[in-house]
Amino acid sequence: MSPSELLALAQQRLAAADLPAADNFALMVLEKYPAYAPAWLLRAEVAVRAGQTGQLPALLTEAERLGGAEDGTFHLRCGGLWRAVAQLPAATVAFRRAVEAEPTLATAWQALGVAQQELGRPAEAAAAYQRALALDDTLAHSHNNYAILFQQAGQVDRALGHYRRAIALLPDYGVAWKNYANLLQASGKLPDALTAYERATQCLPGDTEAQAGALHLRMLLLDWQGLAERSEALDRLLTAEHWTRYSPFIQLGLADDPARQRQVAERWAAAYAPTLPALARREADRARLRVAYLGGDFFAHATSWLTRGLFKRHDRERFEVIAYDYGKVDESVVRSDIMAGVEHFEAVGALDDATLARYIRAADIDILVDIKGWTRNSRTHLLAERLAPLQVHYLGFPGTLGASWCDYLIADATVVPPGQEQYYREAIVRLPDCYQINDNERLVAPLPDRVEAALPEAGMVYCCFNQHYKLTPALFQVWLEILQAVPGSVLWLLAGSPVGMARLQDLAAQAGVSPGRLIFAPALPQAAHLARLGLADLALDTLPCNSHTTASDALWMGVPMLTCLGRGYAARVAASCLRAARLPELVVDSLSAYKDLAIRLGHDRAHLAALKQRLLAERLHSALFDTDTKVTQLEAAYLAMWQHHLRGEQPAGFDLPTLAD
Repeated sequence: MSPSELLALAQQRLAAADLPAADNFALMVLEKYPAYAPAWLLRAEVAVRAGQTGQLPALLTEAERLGGAEDGTFHLRCGGLWRAVAQLPAATVAFRRAVEAEPTLATAWQALGVAQQELGRPAEAAAAYQRALALDDTLAHSHNNYAILFQQAGQVDRALGHYRRAIALLPDYGVAWKNYANLLQASGKLPDALTAYERATQCLPGDTEAQAGALHLRMLLLDWQGLAERSEALDRLLTAEHWTRYSPFIQLGLADDPARQRQVAERWAAAYAPTLPALARREADRARLRVAYLGGDFFAHATSWLTRGLFKRHDRERFEVIAYDYGKVDESVVRSDIMAGVEHFEAVGALDDATLARYIRAADIDILVDIKGWTRNSRTHLLAERLAPLQVHYLGFPGTLGASWCDYLIADATVVPPGQEQYYREAIVRLPDCYQINDNERLVAPLPDRVEAALPEAGMVYCCFNQHYKLTPALFQVWLEILQAVPGSVLWLLAGSPVGMARLQDLAAQAGVSPGRLIFAPALPQAAHLARLGLADLALDTLPCNSHTTASDALWMGVPMLTCLGRGYAARVAASCLRAARLPELVVDSLSAYKDLAIRLGHDRAHLAALKQRLLAERLHSALFDTDTKVTQLEAAYLAMWQHHLRGEQPAGFDLPTLAD
């Protein structure tokens, strides 16, 4: 028999999953024809299928040495095997040989694009996909991957066009449906995003990311039908398969369960493995500690409104402060103030992951502070590359990152009480009073009157300006019962999708509450929003995910807030803020107590007015809005962490004493 006939038998056995027989036939070929490259390649395929990857390099290297330079398909197969065992540089070399051998082989250009994309080389990947689609516009996977690159570059319309082309070509392409849904959500097209997520779940019934994405969209749209059952189904998927994962950010709004939040975060973080060599421990101190803040929210965003006062107040004699910004660029005052406040502001959004990781590591940072966490458009995963000797998580995400490569989480005794450390992967550093930094020079527009804010001239105004995913059926039912018990009261909410707002009005009508008592406030610039917020009488917090920036917004404007203390970090933030603002009496431990107190305060407007005056009078003297002290506390925490490091000690949690101590 000829070598090609013997190899055909080997291919048949391989197709039948008879790996020993396939390998035997390939060996028979090589006994007579040791330079027959396809037999070496088939043996490499058998090794991969059998999990014997240790044999692969020698087999593939020999196959590539003997393979014909003119056979693009041969090199394409070689590259696929290298990629299957995560040898991306070798795969890229093989795919380049494939396109050099056959420049019109569209699938080889597609494979080259995938390898370049996985190596963090977006420009090279884009060029390969462009070439592939010029040769064959029906390559759905190239359209999907090309769309990802456009999405990352902020070219939304081009990304949407390629996602639509991908799912038109392959209507059951679940990954493309999921990616398309994500971009639709980011573009504010929530109903369309939900439709796309639901299609993704049909195509990928075991995909927890698709299931969680659809569930989160339902919460944003206030579509609570079957919410509990869907959440339980997601839990079952997470429990059943060790590889399942979904965004930890979504979990915060689903349940007040810190153990589950850690599990979800650890699954998410486990997907990011370092590719750079280990970073050597710093052996000596220097004149100033070099601290860098990494984030994507240095624009008109909640995190920046909190941190605006932090950056310009750092002690420049002891700290060199750098900000690495990979997010949106706007012309807001808050962005300008932050840029002026730090010593070095670097806009690095155009850098791909691999380049950005190398760039930050080369800057010789002492402590890297991630202020984004697992929120939308995060690049927190870059910390897996160990960008600095010490890596700290602060403020942006209220919970654990679940990662071995984050050393410390900054908290306080309310959000992470002693004895609850097991729910957090990081070492816990507790600041006195409250972990949250605030800006005590917030800009506030002139105060409008109630008519200008579309509020009734008289009557009790309850408010909640949290995003709608934080609302739950149980909590909304409590709010309706409060309105029923306080005649003339209204509930002032942030405007959302028209369909979501209509759902809330329908639920109110079904409960006997006039839909007109729900008043929806449009989005406004921050200074104008703060001004109108001062018209409210009492802010109502949410559970399981509390008010965060919205809590300090209300308290800054003298609006008392009522909260129900939960179990996890995200469910205890408002309590931390209230205690630091000297209003601990507004922290309760059950929804029934929450309802009762909201009703009592609704009937006692004089008491509320006194609380408001107290807040305004003590605002600049409370721990919540003492920006200078909070900056000093953060600096003391950084210095203590650094001393641990210099002594060669592993990160260990500690409670920072008050300045008086």
